[in-house]
Amino acid sequence: MRPLDERDVAILRVIEGLRTVYEWVPLSSIIDKVPFPEGEVQSRLRFLKSARLIRYSFIGFYNEFAAMLLERGFDMLALWDFKRHGVIEEVADTIGEGKEAEIVLASSKQGDVVIKFHRYWSVEFKHIRRSLSYAAVKLRGEELNLEDSKIDIPRAKAQVEMKAMEAAYKAGVTVPKPLSINRHAVVMEFVSSGYSGMPAPRIVDTRLQNPRDALDRILQDIETLVVKAGLIHGDLNEYNILISGEGDLYFIDFPQAVPVSYDRALMLLERDLSNIFNFFSKEYGIHTPNAAETARSLMSGI
Repeated sequence: MRPLDERDVAILRVIEGLRTVYEWVPLSSIIDKVPFPEGEVQSRLRFLKSARLIRYSFIGFYNEFAAMLLERGFDMLALWDFKRHGVIEEVADTIGEGKEAEIVLASSKQGDVVIKFHRYWSVEFKHIRRSLSYAAVKLRGEELNLEDSKIDIPRAKAQVEMKAMEAAYKAGVTVPKPLSINRHAVVMEFVSSGYSGMPAPRIVDTRLQNPRDALDRILQDIETLVVKAGLIHGDLNEYNILISGEGDLYFIDFPQAVPVSYDRALMLLERDLSNIFNFFSKEYGIHTPNAAETARSLMSGI
């Protein structure tokens, strides 16, 4: 199969732009928007279908062929723009995948980076109002003056994560350095295990050499996040903290982060602390403070 070129991407962009008007974008509408002959457009649409970037079928309602952008199509547009702007050079392997996102290793002029793709059609998004991320997404929609039905959820989650990571990084919280955002994808620093191309493990997947010190550092970063960055992580636990090859502890996964002014911020902070305290208590037998009292103390320092 031939590689994607700029004319293919131009057609993908048209389909993306018209998806707010059409569920399936009619062929005639695509032809109207691109300066290519009709035969070439049809040929390129068939190629994009074979590359699994779009759906392309005859739609009786329109009495003509029409196209729909697939998840891989959104990914390709984001990757194309990242490369065009020099954010990345080459894409490598998927190093993490879950119901909400896919993490892909890539190279850049500065070294290895990771791309986090927030997913479009996961089960989590179908039930978004019951998810941890809904509050953050709704707040983002309010910032943009958008009704709930108009919010592009994966794009909004990427924006929430990028904004939160930038604020956390600037405040001095140990997080991967955020580098760029495009559509539903965020590029950030790669946290290494110390072995080439191998990502840092989560603290749940390793044995900490000095758990008391690790807990103290985590609490310091939580305090910095709350007091200086003005944010609550909202889903902090042993699965969302990495330990690098140098022994640094990195907070990750911020798409559900909310400001300390959010009306349930205290409850979310208490839950974050409970998750951390329960892990260190059960796994290492460390006596931990009371989560509710610690949360109130931290919020009083704002």
